[in-house]
Amino acid sequence: MQKNYLLKLTLFLSAFALFFIVACNSSDEAEAYTPIPSVSVDLTKVPYAKLSEYNFFEGDLKNQKPLVDVIPYEPASSLFSDYAHKKRFLWLPKGTKATYNGDDNVFEFPVGSALIKTFYYDNVQPGNTTKLIETRLLIRKENGWKAYTYVWNDQQTDALLETTTNGAFVPVTWLENGTSKSITYKVPSQTECVTCHKINPNQTGEITIPIGLKPQNLNTSFNYSSGAQNQIEKLKSLGYLGNDVPPVSQIYSTVNWKDTSKSLELRARSYIDINCAHCHRTGGHCDYTVQRFNFSNTNLQDFGVCLTPQFNIPNMPFIINSGDADHSEMIFRMNSTQEAEMMPIIGRTIVHEEGVQLIKDWINSMPQNCR
Repeated sequence: MQKNYLLKLTLFLSAFALFFIVACNSSDEAEAYTPIPSVSVDLTKVPYAKLSEYNFFEGDLKNQKPLVDVIPYEPASSLFSDYAHKKRFLWLPKGTKATYNGDDNVFEFPVGSALIKTFYYDNVQPGNTTKLIETRLLIRKENGWKAYTYVWNDQQTDALLETTTNGAFVPVTWLENGTSKSITYKVPSQTECVTCHKINPNQTGEITIPIGLKPQNLNTSFNYSSGAQNQIEKLKSLGYLGNDVPPVSQIYSTVNWKDTSKSLELRARSYIDINCAHCHRTGGHCDYTVQRFNFSNTNLQDFGVCLTPQFNIPNMPFIINSGDADHSEMIFRMNSTQEAEMMPIIGRTIVHEEGVQLIKDWINSMPQNCR
């Protein structure tokens, strides 16, 4: 009898202990569980008042750590923006793809797509800190791309939608290769963004488009968190691109203008393409000029070599005066910060010294055959 009692008592205590362990574990798991965040791009509510409302990033917003479906990218060469660094990301709605439209045309992105670009500086004085300035969004709505700019607060906790007609101005002092530089950084208004991000190829009406997301610019390796991989192949593997995109070996591609292992001509033309071609193209903002600066253009005169400028500048007889950079209109305009003279006309307030030197070296390497 006593044995039966002890057996029953033992079984009861074991069952109670098991119940207690399961209950505790279930409680712990419930407390530890957090829902997986997801991107929020509700086209009926965009633009949101704050960048954080889109849920593009996880953790502290300033760290720019993208969610799993938000993919970083980087073109072979970057547009100069007063030495600002940039972090770029793209996001497509689940189950959609971008389609191919030629090597030097931007991919066609589906409705709902979002392109994200944050501008920032390292080594900001006096504390050698990183300072995020602005984040620009391009969001594809039913009626086309829409541009929105978000300006980061001083606490670097969030960025607020910029709604003024003149944009915002942010003073910044930083060290560039050990040299102190100071500017009042100009955050563009929505209207100013469209100046570069527009095209009207058939003269039937302007539309807004992205700039850098062309196959020719993405056919390079990028160091993802999972390892280095060709960007086009990465996007294909994620289902963001389809089989209509040619093999990467067949894409005529730009190069990193800083890569001295590449030819001087390829570097120079790649630099000019990313900085100038979006305006100097058919239907672009500078369509009225003759020159076409797209990377695929092999007509040297249309590219500017020995081409007489549309606007007379003393001692600058040609846009690119082969063999004579100091008497080339292109160098004159790149070296200027006057609104009526400088090129590009917006997007910078200071001269890109390294870029100017690259183009000077390229022009001076040409035979002197302009007459």
